[in-house]
Amino acid sequence: MEGTFKFFECFAIIRLTGRRASDILEFLEILKQISPEAIFHHMHQYFLKPHIIPPEFPNDFAVWADETLGERNLAEALANVNPFEFASIEDLRAELVRIIAEHLKRYPPPRPALPGREFLFNEAVTIVLPTGIEAASLHDFIRALKEVDSTSIYFHFYEARLRLGRAQDDISRFLDACLDCPGLASRIKSLDPYMYSTEVLRNKIIKIVEEAL
Repeated sequence: MEGTFKFFECFAIIRLTGRRASDILEFLEILKQISPEAIFHHMHQYFLKPHIIPPEFPNDFAVWADETLGERNLAEALANVNPFEFASIEDLRAELVRIIAEHLKRYPPPRPALPGREFLFNEAVTIVLPTGIEAASLHDFIRALKEVDSTSIYFHFYEARLRLGRAQDDISRFLDACLDCPGLASRIKSLDPYMYSTEVLRNKIIKIVEEAL
């Protein structure tokens, strides 16, 4: 990694897949086949939004199970899936399929969704753009972190874990490899991205770095 941290920001372009499910059985079959991009979108899109207060169910699958199918237990089980604990989308898909299959073993299939309330599977294409903001020291880094858009936090902390294929984000990698701050990097790496919104996470990282300074 270079000695300078280059901040990028991103936004998502939504692409319709044309696949929809009106009941849980259709949903399960489509989930087994749908593209990894669709699963990523429905499990991660909340984190790209600058919420301050986390919603009760932070993924689209859990929301649909609760609000449309009325399956509270299933919704809670799906909401408890932390997408950042998985090294690949296929591993995440397997866990989602397992949860739904186990639910169907214990409970009869819920009623179908009313017309217009079907689950629409979409994909998201992430467009990444340079911000022109760079940091080569902890002081530069903390100033930049306060300035960049929330989508930059998402890209470097949330999406980086899946992009890199391991449970490490761009920020902790930079602090460890380039600024020789392994203790600081470890504290930031230990933050669970599933527990926070981008703005809350930004404030937590800022606090950790400022304490080190």
